[in-house]
Amino acid sequence: MNDKPIPPVIQIVGYSNTGKTTLITRLIPLLSEEGWKVGTVKRHAGELELDEPGKDTWRHRESGADRVAITARNQTAVIFSRPLGLDELLEHHRGMDLVLVEGFKGASYPKLLMAGEEADLSLIRELTNVRGVVSPVPLEGKGIEVPQYFRDDTDGVAEVVKRLAGLKK
Repeated sequence: MNDKPIPPVIQIVGYSNTGKTTLITRLIPLLSEEGWKVGTVKRHAGELELDEPGKDTWRHRESGADRVAITARNQTAVIFSRPLGLDELLEHHRGMDLVLVEGFKGASYPKLLMAGEEADLSLIRELTNVRGVVSPVPLEGKGIEVPQYFRDDTDGVAEVVKRLAGLKK
């Protein structure tokens, strides 16, 4: 068992096509270049099939294995036969300095809400622990009570993420 603590978690949430994945993939290299070990978790709304029918791990699962692990020279994968909750997934990120989570809107970790347009702001009333709104356009005067950040200011958003996560170097 890994005795390292679960690292700080920052959620990037919002409706589909608001730039969540794009923001995360821009933040990772910035944070990594500073020496931070960054893990990610992504929630997928649909079905997920990682195995290829007929391949060995697929055959293991089809035979009834509840969990299948495969390792190779370059990476390792573990396939569970059930969805895992966020806290279970975070257990696998011990040893990271930070975990960026895309989705899991109902979780209570600090969140940045991606708002592609003003209509996306309605989501803020349904969420807990929203620490900021990230948007491609200014949203002043819209009744937002949290700080707003410009989506293309990735360096600035990275500073916000580090502050929210308590990362200091």
